[in-house]
Amino acid sequence: MPRVAKPYRLVPADVPALTGRNAGVYTDIVADFVASDLESALIELPGRKPNSLNVGLRKAVKASGASVKVKMRRGEVYLQKL
Repeated sequence: MPRVAKPYRLVPADVPALTGRNAGVYTDIVADFVASDLESALIELPGRKPNSLNVGLRKAVKASGASVKVKMRRGEVYLQKL
């Protein structure tokens, strides 16, 4: 019986890191803050609601393992180094 070619192939590849649609922006914000000399900073990101910014930054901080706290006060989001 002849061997039939399969309609697919297996290609060796590394699995890319899991990121959300805007995870790159939040990760960049956290990395820039950690690299800065600031102890705390107000984060402004036009087009993002404060709650979305708060959640996105919290996830980015957790994923990075940085010693940073995300705080929300009066509808504004801040990063603070610990």
